[in-house]
Amino acid sequence: MASDSSAQAGQCPFSRVEIEKLDVLQKVLRSKAVEEDANVSADNYLHPDELGAINVKAFQEGNLAMSKGDAHRKRRRLLNQLVRPEQLVHYREEIILPAVQRWMGRKAEENADGTFSIDLAGVVELIFLEFAAKIIGIQGVESEEGMARLRGCALPIFGGLSAAHFENREEVTNAGLEARKVFVEEFYKPSLEFAKSQLAQVEAGDLSEDEVPLNLLHMIATEAVEDYADEETGVKEAILFFVATTGTSAQAVMSTVDYLIGWFEEHPEDRQRIEDMEFVSNALQETLRLRAPFIPYLTRLAVDDVDADEVEIKAGDEIHAYIARAGRDSDVFGGDSNQFNPDRTIPEGINRYGLAFATGPHQCLGLRTVLGNDGKSGSHLRMVQGLFRAGIRRDPDQQVQTLPLKHSDDPRDQIPTFVSFPVILDNWTK
Repeated sequence: MASDSSAQAGQCPFSRVEIEKLDVLQKVLRSKAVEEDANVSADNYLHPDELGAINVKAFQEGNLAMSKGDAHRKRRRLLNQLVRPEQLVHYREEIILPAVQRWMGRKAEENADGTFSIDLAGVVELIFLEFAAKIIGIQGVESEEGMARLRGCALPIFGGLSAAHFENREEVTNAGLEARKVFVEEFYKPSLEFAKSQLAQVEAGDLSEDEVPLNLLHMIATEAVEDYADEETGVKEAILFFVATTGTSAQAVMSTVDYLIGWFEEHPEDRQRIEDMEFVSNALQETLRLRAPFIPYLTRLAVDDVDADEVEIKAGDEIHAYIARAGRDSDVFGGDSNQFNPDRTIPEGINRYGLAFATGPHQCLGLRTVLGNDGKSGSHLRMVQGLFRAGIRRDPDQQVQTLPLKHSDDPRDQIPTFVSFPVILDNWTK
């Protein structure tokens, strides 16, 4: 835990407080005295600059994560409809798993020895893009061309939303802004008009309400909460959903595959356990403990003094919550806390995934989508299981590629963002 005072730089008399202990972080994230703040998230609070201001205005200000109080509670209550149990089954059985078969069939290339080569990063991203299109209500992705155009927005928009964490921030921001234009003009606006036309058809009696799918744009079109009357709020809400259902989901699956390949190399007798959904769930949660949220830290703003044990937090302080470091807290997870171990014994009252989904009022909406209501039936788990049934292994002739995060001397912050992940499938056929 550390404190970096901005008063030394001649700016406001507040500090940057870094927290990495799990018990302290739980207390802080659950406190009513801390809030999410777009300027803090964009590194535009203690040290404001043009790039930070752009990040706030274009990607963050006004989305669900940055909403507060009654406004947040109303939107959260509304959006919870998208992750009801019946919706989760629908996503898994009718969208995600069929998309796995379809995109693998299109992208896998057969080798001379009967195995297949595939770039897992590209395929997993396409699968979750299809999911994102459904949960948001994006039209125009029925063709490969439309999907390719949407895919071109995914990584740059993720970068734009998270630009403060990258070395080449100006380049990442500019790419994000260009992708945002494409996303808004070619996908968001036409899709919102389509949602409005469906509502008009319902009002005219040409469609029943049951024929209109439940999605984010339907909620925005109906202005189900007053915030959605503002066009920019709707855009940034869709951007947040777009990043959450593509970028973080894809990274979670690839990181789980990455760790499990290594585990099976060291424990070949465990390969048969891929049929045990509890083992698969443990593996994915262990991955999330070590790497999520796939950036080094989350941010909060202290709006009042916080009593957080030995950490002094004053009103106005910027908080950096090192989630992945907290997931490696040896006092909680043991002396081998930096190692991947799906058989790890977890203390009572602690989540196996640590704080990967955060905690408190801003806990991630996608928790049940990833793990399922029972912790063992989520779409991501089934996808990982299917890949290992297909005999996935690393491609020995090609290297993975990752995005460069800001340099840190702490190895716990070296969290890969996979751009390319070449693999071989030994037991798969088209």
